Amino acid sequence: MDRFLDGPASAGETLFVDWVFGATCIDRLSKANDGKIGQFLGDRFQPAADLVEFTCHGSYRTGRLVPSTGMSEIPVDLHEWVSFDDDDGDTWLFDVTFLTSNYGCIYGRGCPGVFTELAPEYEHGCCTYGAHFVDGEDRAAIEAQVARLEPGEWELAERAEEMGGPIHQNDEGEWVTHTIDDACIFLNRPGFEYGAGCALHQAALRRGERPLDWKPDVCWQVPIRFDEHTDDNGHTTYILREWKRRDWGEGGLEFAWWCTDDPLAFNEDRPVWKTSRDEIVELIGEDPYRHFVDVITAREGGGSASPSAVYLPHPQVRR
Repeated sequence: MDRFLDGPASAGETLFVDWVFGATCIDRLSKANDGKIGQFLGDRFQPAADLVEFTCHGSYRTGRLVPSTGMSEIPVDLHEWVSFDDDDGDTWLFDVTFLTSNYGCIYGRGCPGVFTELAPEYEHGCCTYGAHFVDGEDRAAIEAQVARLEPGEWELAERAEEMGGPIHQNDEGEWVTHTIDDACIFLNRPGFEYGAGCALHQAALRRGERPLDWKPDVCWQVPIRFDEHTDDNGHTTYILREWKRRDWGEGGLEFAWWCTDDPLAFNEDRPVWKTSRDEIVELIGEDPYRHFVDVITAREGGGSASPSAVYLPHPQVRR
């Protein structure tokens, strides 16, 4: 280990090295640790936030945070956030860890679904329980798109007609889509001419249109969550983050699998803020999105060929 140091390690000094040296994240060295290991890292990496991780012999070993933080290890669900106030004085809070991650929906690519047991063979994705409509406008928009479907595009169209339409009001008074054989009535099943998948999503793609304009709000928003909170003084905080199990209510805890808490769904070649731009802008508007992008690109060196930012990896990537 001394080969990494410009002098012997002093008693009690926090070290960030191993015989197999593989840095997976450098997020800020607050000081050079008296010219020893901190200097070694500082000479080779761009400084950015208080975290270092190392891979050693095929498994993750969590590095210790610099002594000034007082933290000895990384919390399991540690996320990095950025916030700013808009011209109206409202606060916007963004989950940087999720939005800069390489998460991507893997529907049709081995998604195990949201049953209480893993079931990739059904190709249900998160369509198992159907869709709940957020309001009358949401419901009317889908009814208009259903009218545009042509014969042969929707596998269960006849079943829907027999049931008086694909949408109904449940016992709790909520407007929802019907479910057939444990999945949404709009879900085309494996073996269908156009393949498994949402009939509305597939129809949008065939027409060169955005799937989010064809689908119930909850269906295109997941797994991005947009929350709004107003305090007693009238100050509003808008929060854009990943959708977690708890956001489904008690039922979410029963899922055998959920995409944002499993590394299987973190394989895209671009970050979420790019791949899901349309969905994010639809949720929060162009101005807040542009402000967030400005913050990110500035941190990355303004889009230079050698970006300086290293983000805190998503917990599932750290696994």
